[in-house]
Amino acid sequence: MLREVEVAKLSIGMFVAELDRPWLETPFPLQGFYVRSGEQIRQLARFCQSVMVDPRRYDGRLAHAVRQALPPAAETRQAERRATRRSEARLDVPVRQTRYEDTAEVEEELPAAKRIIDASADSFRAFWDALSARRKVTIGNLRSAVDPLVDSILRNKDALVTLMRVQHLDRNTHEHCMALAVWGSLLGRQLGLPPEEIKTLALGCSLLDIGKVRLPKRMLYKRGPLTPDEYAIVKSHVDYSLGMLGEVHGADEAVISTVRWHHERMDGSGYPDGLRGAAIPMFARIAGIVDSYDAMISPRSYAPTCSSYEALVELQDLCPERFQSELVDQFAQAIGLFPNGALVELSSGEVAVVCGQNPGRRLRPKVMVILDSQKRKRSDLVIVDLTRLDEQQLRIARELARNEYGIDAAEYFL
Repeated sequence: MLREVEVAKLSIGMFVAELDRPWLETPFPLQGFYVRSGEQIRQLARFCQSVMVDPRRYDGRLAHAVRQALPPAAETRQAERRATRRSEARLDVPVRQTRYEDTAEVEEELPAAKRIIDASADSFRAFWDALSARRKVTIGNLRSAVDPLVDSILRNKDALVTLMRVQHLDRNTHEHCMALAVWGSLLGRQLGLPPEEIKTLALGCSLLDIGKVRLPKRMLYKRGPLTPDEYAIVKSHVDYSLGMLGEVHGADEAVISTVRWHHERMDGSGYPDGLRGAAIPMFARIAGIVDSYDAMISPRSYAPTCSSYEALVELQDLCPERFQSELVDQFAQAIGLFPNGALVELSSGEVAVVCGQNPGRRLRPKVMVILDSQKRKRSDLVIVDLTRLDEQQLRIARELARNEYGIDAAEYFL
């Protein structure tokens, strides 16, 4: 059913299912995506002559939305000039210094990862309680919790990430900070940063929100949107964080700058200093991405919880205005569009848990089928490698909410 289309003849709303070259030779992290903008078509043209389009998945709403949003001619010219300036700005993305290979299988690393998460959660909680009580703390207190997380991810990038998804964490502030350290470590490994730099990045990510202990709890857990005055107060958590870091022994400049500027955005719309593009330190750009991702996939009083796939698509949609495209692409490759532990529904109607990744085919992981097409529990668990089947035979239709159909993914990994 796929139809070959020259890239020059693509239009917004079409669904690109295949490229005329391997996906991993391109910067596109979504192995199959909707055409959403002319810029996306121009980017495709730099890598491909033609693509395979799935006519059944055309989305006319996207084309209509673009037509409705078209600005007047003068504004269009200004927008094109801004886009040109953005494309000419050189942003520092590290040249891969280390190509990491897993030194342990997932099954080997899972028990160690479980112990590390439990111990780190206790250490994060103690650190947070000390901050709340205004007791003296040191960076060493937190490093003892962060470094083992990084070490586990360097041994195997999937085991600890899987447990972070399936364990029943409360996702309160200190566990949010632990998750940020994990996501930051994962992206640092994907970028090939040296281990010590990854640990510094993870430490900075874990400290992003320490200033929130000084904010009224009613604002942090408020249902519905904040008023302008409330939003201004919440934004002040960055100043509180910096003040607290000034009192913590051992916080180096890379950690402090990560905390200070993780809410800055590529187009200058962030805070506290309105930095743009390359003026934002790379660690702060990374921290902004992982902070936004974790907020999207966590229960929120003010917005629906996103699946991991939905969060990655939303991050992609916010590029390049808010986030750096190259870093978001690398994050999507690192975490997997359907990460281990994700609960998914297959095109057959069966329900499965993702249990392994195929890096070259990011939409085609290995899955453990748990429910049949009638949503009845199978008597035998079968593992299916989706790369071994044609997409028309079986594919992931959607990611499900945690515990949907009463399935606790943790019991299949712990």
